[in-house]
Amino acid sequence: MTTTEDALVVQVRQALETAHRAGRPRPGRPALVRLTGATDYAVRKALATLAASENNTAASLSPAEPTTGGHPENTGRPASRRETAPAVRGARLPRPWPLAVIGLAAAVAIWGGWVRLGELTGFGPINLLPGIGSGLTVNTAVVLPLSVEFYSAYALRVLLVSDQLTTRTRTFARRTFTASLVVGGGAQVASHVMEAAGTATAPWPVTTVVACVPLLVLGLASGLASLVKRDATSGEAVQVETSGREAVP
Repeated sequence: MTTTEDALVVQVRQALETAHRAGRPRPGRPALVRLTGATDYAVRKALATLAASENNTAASLSPAEPTTGGHPENTGRPASRRETAPAVRGARLPRPWPLAVIGLAAAVAIWGGWVRLGELTGFGPINLLPGIGSGLTVNTAVVLPLSVEFYSAYALRVLLVSDQLTTRTRTFARRTFTASLVVGGGAQVASHVMEAAGTATAPWPVTTVVACVPLLVLGLASGLASLVKRDATSGEAVQVETSGREAVP
């Protein structure tokens, strides 16, 4: 390795350590290229060198498992294999198929509640193409479950990969996901309460809130998508790479 390569490895290590100490996400290759002024290939090579060095260090510092007497336990196989013993072969783990039944039942209940609430608040069959042939009639009540519940799923998806995103994006996704659950639950309560009371038309405050739901969800979805895209293109997001991942202390 040349002196220039050694210096680049040091720079990359310092950048990673600085981000770790500051609690920021691990900088990806684009960010490291800007910080070091090196080429993408050189940065990739430096990350691979760091990963190999960390792996060698971790392997050399892994002692055998001690017994209660303080001496290494001699079992005839490496300690690393004892620590990562696989699950018992042949063991049958629970299948997640009940989730399909649970999800279908929940989807029917949620969809019905939203559609009923939409009809009570003025949503219903609308001719979207008046004067053009026979037109195109759509029941606009379906836009409520489509918008709110699909946004909840999208925000949850973002949260599941939140280790690759900035704190700002994770916070936005977490808060809006929670808000969508609260709105969805409130909508179900309002729908069932008015149905049980025999209400033919929802009170105007409920109608006002429900009428704004599709527009608000569109704004939230656009904002979340923009934050995710900014993280991916600015180099602030963590890029998951086997060769460049930091060793876990």
